[in-house]
Amino acid sequence: MALRKNTLALSLILSWIGWASVALGAAQLDSVTIGFSSFSGYYGPLWLAVDEGLGKKYGLDLRAVYAGRVRPQQLLASGAMTSHVLGVKDQVIVALLSNKLGGGIFSKSEIKKPEDLKGKLIATGRPGALNDILVRYVLTRKWGMSPDRDVKLMPIGEPPLMLQALERGVVDATSLSVPASFLAKGKGFFELVNYDALGLTYPQHAVTTLRPTIAKNPQLVERVLKTLIEAVAIFKNNKEKSFAVWRKYMRGASEEFLEETYQHTSAGLEAVPTPSIQVIASALDMISAHYPQAKQTDPSLIVDASFVRRIDQSGFISALYKK
Repeated sequence: MALRKNTLALSLILSWIGWASVALGAAQLDSVTIGFSSFSGYYGPLWLAVDEGLGKKYGLDLRAVYAGRVRPQQLLASGAMTSHVLGVKDQVIVALLSNKLGGGIFSKSEIKKPEDLKGKLIATGRPGALNDILVRYVLTRKWGMSPDRDVKLMPIGEPPLMLQALERGVVDATSLSVPASFLAKGKGFFELVNYDALGLTYPQHAVTTLRPTIAKNPQLVERVLKTLIEAVAIFKNNKEKSFAVWRKYMRGASEEFLEETYQHTSAGLEAVPTPSIQVIASALDMISAHYPQAKQTDPSLIVDASFVRRIDQSGFISALYKK
């Protein structure tokens, strides 16, 4: 049987690797494989959709694969926003499942205010990654400090490694996301700033695809979005199922912080995930220190809200929350 293949991307919460038409019993399903880039709680709806076989309702044989096991050429992981900034205009955000960042900058207990960081060492993600961008943005725009002059930055990697560096005294402070931020609080580290309390938003849980895909197969995009939107509703309304997929997929998840992580994640997930031009504009400003071209990038060219708007106007989403 010939396979119909297409390359798409759902960035940050998803990376849509490809699809093919397959026969399953008497039904014809489109097989869609979606990659996830980390074992974060915000991937709960995706894992739930796969484990529950939710895609079959929408003619999809949905699968999830950890992006670390995918060949780089299969995965469009740079995201629509960065791609547009770098001159590649074919990626577009069709849904924004959450714009919440969660977490913040945590320090040793003796560091109580931003000026105490002068001359100190802060752990970040790799250069240009979100944690690195956030730290630099807060230092310059909110605290009036100069990275690499007033403080030193050390790229370390994933949040668990950054927390370990703080625990071992290798660094004086670090940027952490949920649930690592809850672990840091529990260990007595001081929260210098909370990103959500500071009003920062970022499209890190955006659903991104390619414009040629929208033109050739808009129905497939809509069916994938309906699957994910329903999975969000189940995640919000069924804590037991949400905890079950977290225990399965989130390696080393602490039972102590499952409830707190769930409350934060559930509140941050949008029932109607309409992509916001304002959120994109804010994020472009945030990354402009690393990508100066971002200042000239039109946020409206990165967003197509028509899919979510059409799904919402049909009454599909409201019906999910009346069950």
